Amino acid sequence: MSSTIGFIGAGTMGRPMALNLLKAGHSIKAYNRTKAKLEPLLAAGATAADSCSDAAVGADSVITMVSDSPDVQEVILGDAGALWGCGKGSIVVDMSTISPTVAVEIGEACKQRGVEFLDAPVTGGEQGAVNGTLSAMVGGNLDTLNAVRPILSAMCSKITYMGMSGSGQSAKLCNQVICALNILAVSEGMALAQAAGLDLVTLLHAIKGGAAGSWMMDNLVPKMIDENWSPGFRISLQQKDIRLALEWAQELSLPLLGTTTAQQVMRAAEARGWGDQGTQATVNAVKAIADRL
Repeated sequence: MSSTIGFIGAGTMGRPMALNLLKAGHSIKAYNRTKAKLEPLLAAGATAADSCSDAAVGADSVITMVSDSPDVQEVILGDAGALWGCGKGSIVVDMSTISPTVAVEIGEACKQRGVEFLDAPVTGGEQGAVNGTLSAMVGGNLDTLNAVRPILSAMCSKITYMGMSGSGQSAKLCNQVICALNILAVSEGMALAQAAGLDLVTLLHAIKGGAAGSWMMDNLVPKMIDENWSPGFRISLQQKDIRLALEWAQELSLPLLGTTTAQQVMRAAEARGWGDQGTQATVNAVKAIADRL
C-alpha cells in the first residue's frame, strides 16, 4: 500500500533513502535547504516542497534525515517546521542521529499537536542507504512503528523496536561508541603494521577471519591499504556522534574513556583538514600524532 510522505533532508543518506521510497511506489514531497540536491528525487517522480511545513501538508507521515539535534529541532519545530503542516494522527519519523533528550522533547511537542513521533536512527552508511539495507533502531509507540513499518522496510532490511521515546537514539549512540572504538582499533593496528614493515594485504588476509575480524576490518582496512580516503561516513559526522554519546554518558554519570580517546584522535584528523574524509583516514591521524611525539 502506497503512502504520501513528506521527506526532509536530501543529503548523502537522505537522497538514496527517498529514492528507495519512490521505487517502492510511495509519493514523496521533498524539501532540502539546498534545492539542487533535490534534482535526482524530482527526476524520479518526487515533488518539491517550499518549506518543511509544506512538505508535511497532506502527508500520512514525514521523515526527517538531517545532521544534528539543532537541525532536527528546526525542521520539525521551527517557525516553518514540519509539525505546523502535519494533520492530526500523522506520524513524524526522525531518522537522523541526535540527542536522546532532544528526541523526547520533540516527541512531547508532537504529542501536544496530536501527531505521533518516532526516533528511528539508522546505521549502515551511504551504501546501506543506496541498497535499502539500513538497520533502524526505533523508540516510541509500538503501534505507531507498526503503522509505518511498510515505509521503513523500503529503506531498511532490519527494524528493531527499542522501547519508549528516545530509546532509538540511545541505541544508536551505543552503536556509534562501538564503531568509534573499532575504527581506532583498526587504525592503530594498521599503523603498527606499517611501522613494522609488514605487507598490509597479507596481514589483512591473515587476521580478518579470526578474533580481530570486524565490519571495520572488512570495509575500512582495504581502503586504508589503497589510500582511498573517500567518505562512506565522514570523520566529522563520526565526531558529531561521539560528542552526542559523550554528552549522553555525562548525563548518566558514566565515564567512557576509550570513546574519549577516539574523539581526540579524530580531532587530530580534523585539525589536519581531514574531517570530510572517510573514517578510514583516522589511520593517518594515528601516524601524524606519532610523527609529532
